Amino acid sequence: MDSHIPRRWRLNQHYFNRDAVPESFPVFLKPEWGQNSFGIVCIHNEEQYRALAGYAEKTTMPYLVQQTAPGRNEYEVYYLRSPECSEDCAILSITRVMNIHEPRNPINSIHNPGTIYLEITPAFSEQELQAIWNYLRTIGNFRMARICIKSDSKEDLLRGIFQIVEINLFLPMPLVLLAKNVSDTKKMQLLGEMMMVVAKLVKGIPPKETGKAIFYRTMKAHFWSRR
Repeated sequence: MDSHIPRRWRLNQHYFNRDAVPESFPVFLKPEWGQNSFGIVCIHNEEQYRALAGYAEKTTMPYLVQQTAPGRNEYEVYYLRSPECSEDCAILSITRVMNIHEPRNPINSIHNPGTIYLEITPAFSEQELQAIWNYLRTIGNFRMARICIKSDSKEDLLRGIFQIVEINLFLPMPLVLLAKNVSDTKKMQLLGEMMMVVAKLVKGIPPKETGKAIFYRTMKAHFWSRR
C-alpha cells in the first residue's frame, strides 16, 4: 500500500522489530491487517516498546510500527469513483473525527466512546472538493475507499499539506452514517445514492479478475486481530 502513496503524504512505518527502536515517540503499533482499530496501541517510550515485544513477535498477525502523524485534525474521506469515468468521482464525503477524552494521538474508532464524528462536506465548495479528489485519485485506482488523513487545518488539506494514516479498502464504511449532525432521513438518502453508485461499479467489474483475491484473507486477518 505504501507504494501507492506519494512520499510527501506517506508516514514512515516498518515491521515490528524489538531491536529497531524508533528514534522518537510516540508511535503506533498496529496489525498489518485489521479493522475498526482493533489491536492498535500508542507507544510513548522505549520501555513500552520493548514491553510489547513478546506479544507482537508471538502473534500470527504481522505488526507494524507507524510514525505519529503531526497534523492536529483527523479527516476521514470516503469516495466512490464514477462508473462512467474512473478519473471522476461520483461520491466524496468528508467526516471530521475528534475525541473528547484524548486531544492528542487518540485511537479513534466506533469502539472508543470518546470518538465524535461530524459531517463537514457541506463546508467545502465544489471547487474545493474537486481539489481534494485531484489529490486522492492519484493514490491507487480503487473503486471505493476511505482514507484517513491528518492535517493541521482545512486550508492545509486543500493545499495538499497532510499525511495519510491508512487506506481502508475492505468494505469501508462511510462515516457520515455515524455523524451526529446529520439526520436519519438525510443518512438514508445518502445511503441510497451510494448504493446506486456501488451497484453500477459492481457491474463494471470484469467477469474474470486478474488480481489476487484477498477478501477471505482479510476476513481471517480481521478475526485474528480481535483475539
